[in-house]
Amino acid sequence: MIDKIIKEGEKYGDVNVILSRNQSLEIGFVNREIASTNEGDTLQLAIRISKNKKFGYATTSDISKWRECLSNAVKIMKVSKELEQKIHLAEPQKFRKVEGIFSKRVLDLPPEKIISKGYKMMDEIDEKLGVPDISISKSFEEVQIANSNGVNAKEKETTFSVITEVNYKDVNARELHISHDLFDIKKIGKEASRLCLESINPKPIPTFRGSVILDYFAFSGLLETVLIPAVSADEIHAKRSFLHDKFGKKVFSEKLTITDNGILKNGLMSGGFDLEGISKQKTKVIDAGVFVSPLYDIYSAKKENKKSTGNCGGINKVPLISPTNFVILPGDYSRNEMIQETKEGIIAKEVFGLHLINKLTGDCSIGVESAFYIKNGEIKFPIKQAMINFNLFEELKKLDVLGKELRQESSVVAPTIKCDNVQIIG
Repeated sequence: MIDKIIKEGEKYGDVNVILSRNQSLEIGFVNREIASTNEGDTLQLAIRISKNKKFGYATTSDISKWRECLSNAVKIMKVSKELEQKIHLAEPQKFRKVEGIFSKRVLDLPPEKIISKGYKMMDEIDEKLGVPDISISKSFEEVQIANSNGVNAKEKETTFSVITEVNYKDVNARELHISHDLFDIKKIGKEASRLCLESINPKPIPTFRGSVILDYFAFSGLLETVLIPAVSADEIHAKRSFLHDKFGKKVFSEKLTITDNGILKNGLMSGGFDLEGISKQKTKVIDAGVFVSPLYDIYSAKKENKKSTGNCGGINKVPLISPTNFVILPGDYSRNEMIQETKEGIIAKEVFGLHLINKLTGDCSIGVESAFYIKNGEIKFPIKQAMINFNLFEELKKLDVLGKELRQESSVVAPTIKCDNVQIIG
């Protein structure tokens, strides 16, 4: 079918095709009982036709209607506005096989095993806590990409994930983990239970300047909202990034090194190729504080006579750049050492209000969740309400304390970090 699409589409221009299949199973628990079971098996065909500076894109979930989908893409191309430059296709190349993205154990996991795992996890949750929501899911995805330049590749991956919410009166706690393979989900229930119990009876704090320790979810949320867009070549070209005139310059602390690694073993965003058919790779973005490379797809790379870094996230838009595994080089500190060296401050598991951050300036005024007050190196009590007010870019310039343990639950692979002399609003 793909060969037929390409042969027919070449009459109108260059052709990109993505064919994907996703099989999923999700089991939900409410109040410690099974509440829902959802299964899905979907196919999606996406076609892009491009000629010179124009392109059209169409999709269908009924692949028998590929001719109609192709026709729609052609019609859209004919009425579309011209881009700044021609769209180029990926050249045929050899794609490497990345380890750790497919697990037969996940693929073959039956529903009854998932249910059994769910009940065993709930045994780790304290009996006095409510369990309003647990979601355990597995998925299998197979993607094939091809173009009229001769690129044709296929890849498969599995995902297993658990999200748990627990509560006690008005105190809530959440824990989750995502992996390509199976893992011990009892730890997720135990961690959610621990966090909720420790968060009971929160107290207000005064407004002061002190240290802020940001756990994985808090730090990764900031990076996804502010820094990742800033290193995308399309944002830099449009001068929507504070890095647009800082290539080769020191912009952050020398303690900060960031790599976008699309071939990371077990990485959630790893794979052999991006959605244009370019080999994924390891790209150093920040090297000891120096901005050394943006992330490119083919279109944005051509603007600078560069090569794509394998970061195309889709063919429905030009350009469309996405990170793979955005890896922060870890530091030397344990979480406990960060706490012990804090005279006064807070530690926050999560933050909220990220949509209000000024992405161009880095100014942040955000709330903290699952946060605790620290005094003289000890966690004293959970915090009722608080906000932190700082400039992310300035904090990354001063950054000195990074954790030595990495975590990944999204595109970001990051440690816990500590920022000093931050305004904390009680």
